[in-house]
Amino acid sequence: MEQQLVLPKFHTNSAGKVRNTQLSRGKAMWPLYESISNAIHAIEEKGNLDSGEIIITLLRNGELTTLEEMKNVEISPVKSFIIEDNGIGFNERNFHSFLTAESEYKIDKGAKGIGRFVCLKAFRSIAFDSIYIECNAQRQRRYFSLKPSGFDEYILESSAENRTGTIVYLDTIRPEFQRGIPKSLKEIGHKIIEHFLIYFVLNKCPYIRILESNNSEILLQDLYGETIGTSHTEAEIIIEDRFSFKLHLIKLYENKGGHKIHYCANEREVFAENLVKYIPDLGKLIKDADGKEFTYQCYVTGNFLDINVDNERTDFHFPVGDNDDEIEVDNLEDLSLKQIRTKVIDTLEKLLESYLSEIRETKFFQYRDHISENAPQYKPLVKYKSDIIKMMPPNLSGNKLNIELFKIQNDLELEIKELGESILKVSDDIRSSQDYMKRYEEYIEKFNDIGKSNLARYIVHRKAVIELLDISLGADENGEFQTEETIHNIFFPIRKESDEISYEQQNLWLIDERLSYHYYLASDKVINQIPVLEGIESKDRLDLLIFNSSFAFVNDEAPHNSFVIVEFKRPERNHYSISTEKKNPVDQVISYIRIIRENGATDRRGKLIQLDKDKTPFYAYIVCDFNQSLTKILEDRDYKRTPDNLGFFNFHEKYNAYIEVISYQKMLKDAKSRNRVLFEKLGLPH
Repeated sequence: MEQQLVLPKFHTNSAGKVRNTQLSRGKAMWPLYESISNAIHAIEEKGNLDSGEIIITLLRNGELTTLEEMKNVEISPVKSFIIEDNGIGFNERNFHSFLTAESEYKIDKGAKGIGRFVCLKAFRSIAFDSIYIECNAQRQRRYFSLKPSGFDEYILESSAENRTGTIVYLDTIRPEFQRGIPKSLKEIGHKIIEHFLIYFVLNKCPYIRILESNNSEILLQDLYGETIGTSHTEAEIIIEDRFSFKLHLIKLYENKGGHKIHYCANEREVFAENLVKYIPDLGKLIKDADGKEFTYQCYVTGNFLDINVDNERTDFHFPVGDNDDEIEVDNLEDLSLKQIRTKVIDTLEKLLESYLSEIRETKFFQYRDHISENAPQYKPLVKYKSDIIKMMPPNLSGNKLNIELFKIQNDLELEIKELGESILKVSDDIRSSQDYMKRYEEYIEKFNDIGKSNLARYIVHRKAVIELLDISLGADENGEFQTEETIHNIFFPIRKESDEISYEQQNLWLIDERLSYHYYLASDKVINQIPVLEGIESKDRLDLLIFNSSFAFVNDEAPHNSFVIVEFKRPERNHYSISTEKKNPVDQVISYIRIIRENGATDRRGKLIQLDKDKTPFYAYIVCDFNQSLTKILEDRDYKRTPDNLGFFNFHEKYNAYIEVISYQKMLKDAKSRNRVLFEKLGLPH
């Protein structure tokens, strides 16, 4: 005969379980919440919700007789709680679950089976005194007390009382958790309401009373009705004419958790989402007329949610991901969270329309003013995308605001491009229709506005560059001026070639608009390392060398090309001298021109550069601050002053070279003037 073995069972080390249970000091109220939750479950299990009642008695530090006579007992800290309910009691089934660590008995109600360990973490001992009816219809009394080490006392006996229910004693809070228990009766009441808010919102909560040592008391249903309940708004949501949901919207004060959408099943929350993600204009908190801060809490209930919640009550049996597609509803399982959420947000938009419209109107004017004053390149958005601007996140500024406007601008430009393609690719007979002409005029108007916008973006960028250069040319707090290298980088990144730099990264237009359009540019490169000058062994270093196709500076056609040399000098530099080329920028650039002319040079394709004495022009720009020594050198070499008296120029016949010496002041003045004209043409502030 085969021997039957009794399988071994796990045993729980109570002290170890309490020690390993995590409970932060900020959650000192959780043992009370656990006890109230168990009381609600006991009343639900008994089925007496209409007559269900939970009484919480506060025991404070001090002599009871003294506390009974005090008008303000709230100056004394709460040390213990007594929680009494008229639920089903601690019958055998409930007690067996209690003895099982992490029991799954009430998992469908969200219970995790660790409540008693949480209580023992914060209180020195807990006790239970319960009357229940057993299967033989006899009433029994079960009393037991616990400490972290385990059972301290246990009594099981018959009872003559004509009731059922349980009294829980949470005895003597541990010192480290004391500060987490509010002293105020109302504050304790508010925290309980907030924790069990869904029960109050759905009117499914047993009556809960809190009693004081001096016999004062509050009924939480009354406290809820006086505060949160006054803001309770209900709305019905219908999806596809088949699915009905209820939306409950309330204001919750002194709540730092933000606005939420709570999806509920069977009168309990399953999970929540941040509402501000979908209605950003709500912000973190809202202030009422009295300046008190609150958040909106939205609870969504319905039969569809009830029957589709999973066993653990942490998820639903339908698509809940953010990326789930809209699905045509053919049966019960096809409805998605996205569809439900969309209807919820639409309903909330209507319920909060007066508040949101005011916020969005104010926000629109703020963003419009920013566009007008600081970002005119986005002006078409005010005209064509005002609704989108109103839906942008609030309180954006600086780069964050410009990034969001840039995204909308891109969408508008794509929209216009698609509109243009649809309009321009039609047959001749359609072109004559009135509808086509209307759409064509709409396209042209938008196209022109975007063109102005792009031009505005460019001239705003130029304005910023001009302001940067203006600041860089001044002395710092120590009276020192920027180095030549720093100034150089504003015009073109140092030690780079044109192939490495995008058009937007160079600002040669500060000197001459035509310099922006070149074939090749080398910045701060040694001559023998410049690809277009292969074969020249000079080790001189040019600030900027630009090799152009001929159309940029002359009207003749190729193969005649041109070279441009730019030499920067440090602001406020003096001591220019004719003793050496290095200290004389005029002779310095002429020596560069001579080296290039007198040596054979090939371009990057290996072709010999056509250097014709009469037809290959050279242009040189010397950018510096004028002083007496430099002026004397220029005048001695017969340089002519420009009409505004802020620069010099000369034509070197031998080398077919036009040389211009520009002061930083002249360059800034001319650049500002050119940019100001563009601002004025577009009707923009400058």
